[in-house]
Amino acid sequence: LDQDRSRWDRLLIGRGLDALQRAQQLGGALGPYALQAAIAACHARALTAADTDWVRIVALYDALAQLSPSPVVELNRAVAVSMAFGPEAALERVDALRDEPKLAGYHLLPSVR
Repeated sequence: LDQDRSRWDRLLIGRGLDALQRAQQLGGALGPYALQAAIAACHARALTAADTDWVRIVALYDALAQLSPSPVVELNRAVAVSMAFGPEAALERVDALRDEPKLAGYHLLPSVR
């Protein structure tokens, strides 16, 4: 969250956002890569961490979890829920993921809690 976003390459971000918009204009349901790109776009559009649209990110993770369910997607969704609605809203899900075998040894799990 403490990145200096003024150093981000706005030209390249603009190109990525344009490509995502073209993909969305093609119609149809977004696939997992387009959903991940849309999540990244929410971060890229925010000029500061406080400007991040966490509610939208939660909705995008909900859609991604439907298409490509995984413990990592659930953990990332929990982080977004925490940012959007407060830590209490996500702690139960994070605690449930501690016993997930696929996350055994996953270095980011302890840092989320």
